[in-house]
Amino acid sequence: MKRFLTIIVLAGTLAACNNSADSTADQKDSLDSLANEKKEMIDSTADQRKDVIDSTTEQKKDVLDRVDSATNKQ
Repeated sequence: MKRFLTIIVLAGTLAACNNSADSTADQKDSLDSLANEKKEMIDSTADQRKDVIDSTTEQKKDVLDRVDSATNKQ
């Protein structure tokens, strides 16, 4: 019974540690990769938004040019 209790306590202790034995270098690498993923996601989203803004601006510029040329013809 004592062995069983010891095994239960040992298992609980290992579960509570939650891999705290990982080196700080591994944790830093993990955080760096996570930060790089987030940065890439933000960059791609910003590029998509910029493309939408640029295309909208071009369309509005074309409309204004057509209105201006139609006004100048009269």
